[in-house]
Amino acid sequence: MKIRKISAAAVLAASMLLSGCYFFPDEEQLLDPPTIAPDEVAYSTFTARHKTIESTVNVTGYVKSRTEAECYFTAYTGRIKNVYVHAGDFVTEGDLIAEMNVGELEYELEIQDLTVQAAQLRYRSTGSEADRLDLEIAKSTLEMYKAQYEGAKIYAPISGQVSYVFKIDPGTEFDPYKVIARIVDPDDLYVAASFDGSDREFEKGDAVTVTVDGDVYDCKVTYTPKDAKADGADDKKALYADFVSKKPTFAYLGSLAELRKVKEVSENAVVIPKNLVKTDGDRTYVQVFENGEKQDRDVVTGISNATEIEIVSGVEAGEAVIIR
Repeated sequence: MKIRKISAAAVLAASMLLSGCYFFPDEEQLLDPPTIAPDEVAYSTFTARHKTIESTVNVTGYVKSRTEAECYFTAYTGRIKNVYVHAGDFVTEGDLIAEMNVGELEYELEIQDLTVQAAQLRYRSTGSEADRLDLEIAKSTLEMYKAQYEGAKIYAPISGQVSYVFKIDPGTEFDPYKVIARIVDPDDLYVAASFDGSDREFEKGDAVTVTVDGDVYDCKVTYTPKDAKADGADDKKALYADFVSKKPTFAYLGSLAELRKVKEVSENAVVIPKNLVKTDGDRTYVQVFENGEKQDRDVVTGISNATEIEIVSGVEAGEAVIIR
């Protein structure tokens, strides 16, 4: 019975070999790769437009006063007795600004003055050489005390308005030549700048505008780098402008002042951003989007400023200029 089962299995295997059936899956048929259409290129553009454009030159300066004086002690270090002015006060030349505490110096000055008078009487009475020398010594001592006494006081060197006062409490030690107050003429303000450009940019008499803390003032150029070079001035880049009518108050002394001169103006010009104009040797061109394609187009440019440029020919208002 066992022998018959083995034979049946052998017969089944042989028949499968003969029929070509191996229990493997049929090979899949390869498909053609898909065709991908390229995306259309998208361009960012700027539409050229009519606009008034100005060509300007801008310089940063500071508000100053041509008439200005600093107040300070010169004799010695001492302790402050009082400061008699505040920023904004008007003073007259000779007014007391501040003084130091002189202690007993005022008393010693009075005593020494009496000592001099006594020495004079003795010398007149005796006429001796010894009394003459005593008188000279007494006078010298009196002058020394007077110098110390006057050196402890500061008087206004000019008439004007106090623009600055050092904040200090009475009794505080203060050194000589340290500025304790500054006086200016508030009617003599101007703008001082330093310009390192072409000498042709500014001429004496040029009308300019100056912006100080957001307010705009009309000014006139009164001194240029060309003048500075001709004068042999230390600052060869000096540029000054005076306020024509309205002017800032003394409180703006030392403030930043933006000086602006308009060199050229073109009204109703075709204007585009300056960075869209390209150059290649002597060629100047822009890229435009026309008939569905990007094209290079030669242009002639006019005046420009920091961000914009005038297109004299080559592009009309309303045309799209490619940004990227």
